[in-house]
Amino acid sequence: MEKTIKLEETVVVSKSGFDTPLVSENKNVIVLFKDEIDNGNHKNVEDVLRDAPNVIVQETYFGPRVDIRGNGEKSISKVKILSDGIALNPIDESMGTLPINTIPLNSIERIDITPGGNSVIYGSGSSGGVINIITKSSLKKDFLILETGIKSYDFRSGGISFGQNLNENLYGNFNYTYLNGNGYRDGDSQESNNFSGGLDYKIDEKNRVKVTMGYFKGDRDYSTGISKELLKENRKAAGFPIDSDSKRKTYSLDYEYKFSENLTFLTTLYYQSFKRDFKEISLMDYEVPKVGNMPHEIIGKDLDSSMYGSFKENSKGINLRGKYQYLNGELILGYDYNYTKLKRDSEIKASGEFFPVTMPYFKIKGEAEVNLKNDIFKESNGIYGLNTYNLTDKLELVLGAKYEHSSLGGKRTSETEVVTMGKTAYYREIDSDEKTDNYALEVGTNYKYSSSGTFYTRYERGFTSPLPGQITDKVGNHYEKNNLKSEISHNFEVGMRDYYEEIFMNLSVFSNFTSNEIVLIQKNSYNPAIKEWQYKNLNEVRKFGGELYLEEYFENLTLYQSFSYVNTKITKGIYEGEELPLVPSGKIVLGGSYNINEKLKFNANFNWVGSYMVKEYERDNTPIDSKVKSYNYTDLMLTYKVNEYFDLSFGINNLFNEKYNYEETRDIALPAPGRNYFITGKMSI
Repeated sequence: MEKTIKLEETVVVSKSGFDTPLVSENKNVIVLFKDEIDNGNHKNVEDVLRDAPNVIVQETYFGPRVDIRGNGEKSISKVKILSDGIALNPIDESMGTLPINTIPLNSIERIDITPGGNSVIYGSGSSGGVINIITKSSLKKDFLILETGIKSYDFRSGGISFGQNLNENLYGNFNYTYLNGNGYRDGDSQESNNFSGGLDYKIDEKNRVKVTMGYFKGDRDYSTGISKELLKENRKAAGFPIDSDSKRKTYSLDYEYKFSENLTFLTTLYYQSFKRDFKEISLMDYEVPKVGNMPHEIIGKDLDSSMYGSFKENSKGINLRGKYQYLNGELILGYDYNYTKLKRDSEIKASGEFFPVTMPYFKIKGEAEVNLKNDIFKESNGIYGLNTYNLTDKLELVLGAKYEHSSLGGKRTSETEVVTMGKTAYYREIDSDEKTDNYALEVGTNYKYSSSGTFYTRYERGFTSPLPGQITDKVGNHYEKNNLKSEISHNFEVGMRDYYEEIFMNLSVFSNFTSNEIVLIQKNSYNPAIKEWQYKNLNEVRKFGGELYLEEYFENLTLYQSFSYVNTKITKGIYEGEELPLVPSGKIVLGGSYNINEKLKFNANFNWVGSYMVKEYERDNTPIDSKVKSYNYTDLMLTYKVNEYFDLSFGINNLFNEKYNYEETRDIALPAPGRNYFITGKMSI
C-alpha cells in the first residue's frame, strides 16, 4: 500500500483543478491510491467505493447511489461525483443513473473523497460531499500494464493500460477493459467494453493542451428484488427480468497558460452523452381512475405487463479558473457553465382480466397502456473566488464565495389508453420552467502546528437547487407547477491530521443543518395510472457525527482502520422527530497488508455497515417504517510476485458467507453475493 503519510507530497485536486498539498486542506480528505483501486477483487468503481472509508453505496432499480455523511435517498443530488473535475450526476433524481461504472478501473490513478461538501467550488449538488476520480491522463510516466482475471459465476476480465512519453513534450495514454460473465443470481449476466485515452502536449513553457476521450458500451441482464421469504429458500432466485443496454461517450479539452510563475490560467471544455435503454417483464396490479362517464373505477390484478424505458442525457460545459500566488497566500477565481438536457421515455403495457371495483366477480379481458415522456433541461452559470491567506507561518485563513444562477424546466407528458368494456383515453401535458439564484460561503482556518500535523476549522453555507423534474407535481388527474425553493445547508467541521511515530491519523467532527429540504410526497406509488406526487420544502434536518482514519506502519505490516458515524433527525416537517431514510448509522473498515517475504503478500479487509430505516407506503398511503439490520463482510487476498514484471493474486470475497442485501425494504430484498473467489494476473512494465 502506498503510504499517505507524506502530507506535503500527497496532493488532492479539490481546489478547482489545481493540485493542493493535503496538509493545506482545511477539510477531511481521504485519498485512495492505485494500489487500493487495482485490488484484484474490484471489477468496477462501484466495488472500489463499497470498500472505501466513509462511503456508503446502495443499489436502486436504475443503478448505484453513492452517499457520504447521511444524505440517504437524496444523495444523487447532494453528493457530487467527478471524473477529472467533470460532474457525472444526472439531472433526474427519481430515475437517473450515476454512470460511475463507465470509467475503466485501469485508467484511474487515485480517488479523492471529500466528505461535507465543497459548494464554493462545485456549486449545487455538492453540499453532502465530493468524490473526484483522477485518471492517468497526465501521469507523464512510461508504463504498460496487462491484466486478466477469472472470478466466480463464470466471470472473466481483461485489460490493457499504457502511457508513453512520445517525445519530451508529448504524452499519450490509452486504457481498455473488457468484462464478461454471469452474476450471483440466476439469469444475471453482463458484458462491457470500456475505452479511454488522450494526449497531453506541452507546447512551450507557458502553454499546455490536453485532449481526452472515452467510450463505454455495456449490456446487462439482471432482475428485480424478490420477497424475503423466497430468499430464505434460495438467495440466487431471480425476480422479474430486466434487460439493460448502456452507451456513454465523453470528450474534454484542457488548456493551461502560465502568465508567470505565480499566475496560472486553466480552461476545460467538455461534452458527455449517456444513453440507457431497458426492458422489464413482470406482473402488476392496475387501477383505472373514474373519468368521464365511467360509473366505477376499474381494477386489474396480476396483469401480464412490460415496461420499456429510454434515457438519453447530454451535458456540455466550460470551466475557467485562475490561480494567483502572492506573498502571503493564493487566490483562485473561476467561472463555470453547464447545460444538461435529458429525454426520458417510458412505455408501460398491461393486459389480463379487469373488473369494476364494486363487482369483483364481473371480469373481462382488457389491456392498458401508459406512455410517459420527459424532455427536461438545466442550465447553470457560476462565479466563485477562494482565498487562502497566511496570517502567520503556521496559521492560514480560508475565505470563499460563489454565486450561481440556474434555469431549469421542460416538458412532461402522459398518455393513457385503457380498453375493457370500451375505450378510455386521457392525456396530460405541462411545460414549466424556473430560475434560481443562490450563493455559497466558506470561512475556515488551517493551523500547521508541526511539520506533519495540522488542525483545521471550517464553516460552509451550501445549497442544492431543484432538479427540473421536481418543479412539477401531479395532483389528482393533472400536472401543475409548484413553487419549490432551493435547499440551504450550514456545515460546521473541526478536524486534525498528523503522522506520529509510524501512525497516521485523520480525525474530523461535523454538524449540518439543512432548511427548506425538498420532500417528495407520494400517493398510490404502486400504480402508474393513479400515482400522485408533490415536491415541497417541508423539512428541516440536523446531522452530526465524526470520522476517524488511522494507519500504522511496521517493517512488513501495514494496518488501517476507518470509523464513521452519523446521526440524523428531522427537526421540522411532516416527519418531525424521525431519522432520515436510507442512512446507515455508520461504517467501519478494518484491514491490513503483510509482506510474508519478498515475493508473497497477504491482504485482509473487513467492512461493517450500520442499520438504517426504510420508509414505504401502504395502498391507503399510510407510511410504514422498517429497520434494516447492519451487515458485514470480510475479503482476503494473497499476491505472489512471480518476477519483476508479473504478479499473480488469489482471493476470497465474503469469506464467512454473510447473508446481506444490496437493497432492502420491509418485504423485498436484492441479495449481495455469498462467498466467491477470484484469480488475477498483472504484468507491469
